[in-house]
Amino acid sequence: MIQYNRNWNDDSADATAHSNRDVNKIGESTMKFNQFSYIPTANDTMKEELALLGFNFQEESDPKKMLGAFVRQVSFQYKDTDYALSTLVADKETDLLAFFNSEKPLTADIFYTVAFQLLGFSFFVDFDDSEAFRKETAFPITYGSLLENLYQLLNTRTKRGNTLIDQLVSDGLIPETNQYHYFNGKSLATFTSQDAIREVVYVESRVDTDKDGLPDLVKVSIIRPRYEGKIPAVMTASPYHQGTNDKASDKALYNMNVDLEVKEPHTIQLEEPQLTVVEPVGQAEEVEEAEELLTHINSSYTLNDYLLPRGYANLYVSGVGTKDSQGLMTNGNYQQIEAYKNVIDWLNDRCRAFTDHTRKRQVKADWSNGKVATTGISYLGTMSNGLATTGVDGLEVIIAEAGISSWYNYYRENGLVTSPGGYPGEDFDSLAELTYSRNLLGGDYLHHNAAHQADLDIVKKELDRASGDYNQFWHDRNYLLNANQVKAEVVFTHGSQDWNVKPLHVFNMFQALPASIKKHLFYHNGAHVYLNNWQSIDFRESMNALLSKKLLGYDSSYELPTVIWQDNTGEQSWTSLDDFGNQTSQRTFLLGDGEKVIQNRYETKDYERYGKAYPTFLSDLYQDKAQQVTIDLPIEEDLHLNGKARLHLRLHSSTNKGLLSAQLLELGSKKYLQPYPAVLSVRTLDNGRYHMLDNLTELPFKEAGQRVISKGYLNLQNRHDLLEVEAVTPGEWMEFDFELQPTIYKLEKGATLRLVLYTTDFEITVRDQTDYQLTIDLAQSSLHLPEMTEAH
Repeated sequence: MIQYNRNWNDDSADATAHSNRDVNKIGESTMKFNQFSYIPTANDTMKEELALLGFNFQEESDPKKMLGAFVRQVSFQYKDTDYALSTLVADKETDLLAFFNSEKPLTADIFYTVAFQLLGFSFFVDFDDSEAFRKETAFPITYGSLLENLYQLLNTRTKRGNTLIDQLVSDGLIPETNQYHYFNGKSLATFTSQDAIREVVYVESRVDTDKDGLPDLVKVSIIRPRYEGKIPAVMTASPYHQGTNDKASDKALYNMNVDLEVKEPHTIQLEEPQLTVVEPVGQAEEVEEAEELLTHINSSYTLNDYLLPRGYANLYVSGVGTKDSQGLMTNGNYQQIEAYKNVIDWLNDRCRAFTDHTRKRQVKADWSNGKVATTGISYLGTMSNGLATTGVDGLEVIIAEAGISSWYNYYRENGLVTSPGGYPGEDFDSLAELTYSRNLLGGDYLHHNAAHQADLDIVKKELDRASGDYNQFWHDRNYLLNANQVKAEVVFTHGSQDWNVKPLHVFNMFQALPASIKKHLFYHNGAHVYLNNWQSIDFRESMNALLSKKLLGYDSSYELPTVIWQDNTGEQSWTSLDDFGNQTSQRTFLLGDGEKVIQNRYETKDYERYGKAYPTFLSDLYQDKAQQVTIDLPIEEDLHLNGKARLHLRLHSSTNKGLLSAQLLELGSKKYLQPYPAVLSVRTLDNGRYHMLDNLTELPFKEAGQRVISKGYLNLQNRHDLLEVEAVTPGEWMEFDFELQPTIYKLEKGATLRLVLYTTDFEITVRDQTDYQLTIDLAQSSLHLPEMTEAH
């Protein structure tokens, strides 16, 4: 199931699992600085920006006096700044006040000691050797020009998550003026969120999904700061926003304990997807303001919360088929996308919005500058992908986090019916039940549920759960077909351990985008999670820099790297790469000699045990206790995998069908990054001025027995082509290539790479109990890994 039940503020690791003491202990471990949001700036500009914040000193000033003035301004909340200085130290023998009153010169060591304390680290507790601590934390500032050092220090993240300048602004360094104020190319939190305008409008879409003769209305919830001019918007398109019908969804889950179907050989034929749009209906009086007040919303997204006091309107749109909107739930197709697109059209005066469902009064978005960025993870990120492929004018940036690029690859794989990781038995119709939140309103249920159920009956037929084949239903929900239409700058985030929306989605979209646009990927080692509140990466500040440039029009030289990758070999380490995939070198591993057999059918007790709790199956699989072929491959030289692992296999089946699953693991007991963030400190990350405080989190680096690198699943009847269904002749050898999920992963010399080949995966695939075997010719089989060979 695409993520909806985890809070949008990404409290992925429950804070209640730790006492405050434990949380603080975690938070005092090994923070590392990874700074991708800082913009090198000319001296005159630095002086001007610093002066506007009250840092009135010249580069020519005595460096020691300059540092003293800086620390006193940072301590602005104290009337007696001598006291503030006396609470800090210059070295092991001297407090900072005594140092500034002495003849001691300012040294690099003293500068670093002071800088770390201003960032919230405690001398004698967190560190007592600034040079060693600088190296341990990969501190981004090199002592030299003090003006630049102090300017960059303000742009550096504190131990608790905020940059120093954001922390100072939150504490009241400059007033809330409801005017834009920039520092280092990023908008500061100078807009009050306490009396923001909260309103609701109903956008008239260009689709009529329920065929009632009227364009479907889509509810738009708006929170925007007060400003006399025009402002941009960040929009989150989420079918979950108005609530979900979990009971109906659970009832629609499928039984996975079924056999694999034998398919008749054929070539799949497809037509180009079509979208039917409708024209506006009727006249409406134009009024100056929205008439419906936005009260409580189910959940906000913390990146939006962060951007609100920095001068961005927040829009939450649930779309057609959701509570307070109209139409049917057309999950994933371009009717759904079109309705979201029409909200951007309204912001650019190309569509109407009404004050309510009567359609009698319309209101214009006269506060909008027409520029939009989209945000959100999972289904929300999926809608960002879809919206981008419309090429709609006004969409300047998408921030698509763990989004789907083709719905077939979410519920199917290589001719197989599969489930998203963690949700066995889910399919498109159960998702439709979940997201059709109109049924949460008794009146809507009474009047519209029959049409919804009739539509579901059509969906159940078209999704073709029996064969697992790609067909027109899935073709209509494949955004890759229109990737060449993308004009917006694209930011992706995705996790190597995301087996819900698998890495193939971002890889395919990344590859399909036109060369003319700018694209970026934050590729982390987590699961299906946000990363905007992680300690190790300045993600939200990077988005601030990008959106200040693209949506606010701030004149900036800021550019994100193409790929920002979290190194899996240590904690809190990120680096920039040139590409995701497209490697020219590969490392080949032969799989061995002789033949090995995989038995498909399990003993009844094991089949029932695994079916009731698939984690039990995975545990046995990783310990070589399931029905599998296991091959351990030594890594004799460092290997940096970047792209799709490819298996070349020669095998035969004892029957006229076959299901093949594969996993690549790094084997060996050592520390690995864990897939879910842990809370380092509770509610210390401020999104404005004590606005929507968020937990600071990070992926733990802990001992484990193995790490999954990649996976893949294949119907042997689709062994050469997704659109070509072939026969499987019992006992006849088949030779083919099998690509696994793409990833970026570093294996160090001396590591062990484990390949596991098996049939049924009790988490992902149908659980076939047919009594058959797959025989693998190891001597004619091999593994090929795309390898990065140049330094980046």
